[in-house]
Amino acid sequence: MSNQKLAELLQNELLSDLVLNGHLDAFANIAGNWVACENPFESAEELHRFSMDLADSARRRLDFGCPFADIAVGSLRYHLALPLSGDRIHVSIRKHQTTRRKLESILENPIRWSPILQDLVHSKSNFLISGGTGTGKTTLLRAMLELEETARIVTIEDVAELELSNPNVVALQTRQANTDGAGQIDLQRLVVESLRMKPDRIAVGEVRGAELVPMLQALNSGHRGSATTIHANRAEDVPARLIGIGLLGGLSPTTTAHLAASAFDGVIALGPRANGIRILSIAGFELTKESKLVTRNEF
Repeated sequence: MSNQKLAELLQNELLSDLVLNGHLDAFANIAGNWVACENPFESAEELHRFSMDLADSARRRLDFGCPFADIAVGSLRYHLALPLSGDRIHVSIRKHQTTRRKLESILENPIRWSPILQDLVHSKSNFLISGGTGTGKTTLLRAMLELEETARIVTIEDVAELELSNPNVVALQTRQANTDGAGQIDLQRLVVESLRMKPDRIAVGEVRGAELVPMLQALNSGHRGSATTIHANRAEDVPARLIGIGLLGGLSPTTTAHLAASAFDGVIALGPRANGIRILSIAGFELTKESKLVTRNEF
């Protein structure tokens, strides 16, 4: 399963992502820019063998009945995609920062934002971090949660990325179905199970499906200081994203709006980063007279 050329590419400290479009084309995201690079695999057969061995090592199903697999290996997150059309296997690799860094050191403007973020954590506020791909949502969530020194935290993720260093942490991870199509455990199930594990805080790596429903219910019945991330390019887009996700879980827009408004105390909006994580604003939710969920900028 090892590949020396691949390992050498991933050693670049400025590389955050590497994508292989089959065995011919490869592109690396270095310091925020995509550049073409030499593909570490010499043939389609070699790339196919690597992908299948990787899936087998993680006990993930990868075949034409289940053509996608997410796999975490240390600081690397692999997404494997068998060809649905054509003949190219697509491999996407995200490299996460493993060095522990204090909150102040990861922010573009720590003097302005660090005291506010620390207050959100120490006051046990429930917060949501929004932003596009690569803006540092997971990195910021980890740094903020690691300010907590005593509480019991349960983390819930598809692929383990938070890996908190706090003393009292339970890390729950989803499980794909086995080769017989059985044994799947999704985020919604894990959120429900986490409530029975005596958590002080619950952290969902990213909310994007029906797991939003039990999480909103949990945040409205206690578990102060809980947090999650959501993919949205602007703070103003977060309400619509939550409403859409709530519909997937069977909630009406009005119900989602009321639950979200009372569940989250802060919405931290991130922008594209260059010299650190860039915070655009920290907002709160409020309801209009028509029960429409909107953001209200506070900082």
